[in-house]
Amino acid sequence: MRRRSYFGAIVAGVRTTAEGMAVTMAQYFRRPTTVQYPDRTDVAVVDSLPERYRGFLEVDMDICTACKACERDCPINVIAIDIEKVGDQRVMTRFDIDMGKCMYCGICVESCPIPAVAPGDLEETKCIRMTREFEGATSEFSSLTFRFVQSGDPVVPYKPTKGLVPPTSRRGLIAREVRRTAQSVNPVAFRWSQAQKAGGSLADLTRSELVQARAEALATQVAAARAAADEPAAVAQLLVAEALARTDCEKCGWPTCRAYADAIVSGADRALDKCEPGGARATRDTNLIVQLRRGVAPVDAAAHASAATLRRHR
Repeated sequence: MRRRSYFGAIVAGVRTTAEGMAVTMAQYFRRPTTVQYPDRTDVAVVDSLPERYRGFLEVDMDICTACKACERDCPINVIAIDIEKVGDQRVMTRFDIDMGKCMYCGICVESCPIPAVAPGDLEETKCIRMTREFEGATSEFSSLTFRFVQSGDPVVPYKPTKGLVPPTSRRGLIAREVRRTAQSVNPVAFRWSQAQKAGGSLADLTRSELVQARAEALATQVAAARAAADEPAAVAQLLVAEALARTDCEKCGWPTCRAYADAIVSGADRALDKCEPGGARATRDTNLIVQLRRGVAPVDAAAHASAATLRRHR
């Protein structure tokens, strides 16, 4: 390679600097490649993302066959599906996706055997699919567990017709609604966490008005569980879904959270304060569900739960 002279090096330096500045100056006359989120955009950011963007997962329960392929093939057990028999009917009593743990690999989508056609999409989608929804920032980690089957409202599996590709809702609408539900299922949780951040005492965290609000929120679900054909199983499922930490840590002395819940319902274990990962909140909600199951009014159940929580965590 020929070595430049002293003045040749200066000329080359000036030329390359001018080329760099020309590229920089050209950006002043081009449309910006970045946007200010979430405002200053012509369309919603969600609508500007590509079709194959991997955001929150959603499931269209209207076309789910309960094959459990997504649960079986998930490499990190993000998906949990429970199937029970109610009378002569096989139904899904649980379909949860923990988006706080999901690694967005998309294997569950590939495993799903049910294709679908969503409005606005150029390609076929699946019963379970990735969406463009992505806003997951939260101070309540439990709000990232999406529940597509509500307690006491089992879903009958879809029976596909060979050769028919069923329609489905617009991609993202289900995820948006389920996430909104997850954020509002326990309205007391936000005030609970705010009191904790403010350094409130346990008495502040379990004061009667908060517990009463939670009791009123649980009363409808407990009533539905009591009316179920298999009442003990329905109540046990409600305990797992709404009260226990669902970590299967065995610190309660039982192999799983469901086993502990079954023991509480059957009377084999009368201690309602064994869920250490769930802390005071788990003790409170377990007491509430048990009291409401016995037919105790929400106000009285709240008083009992508040006292039980304080005794446990003094």
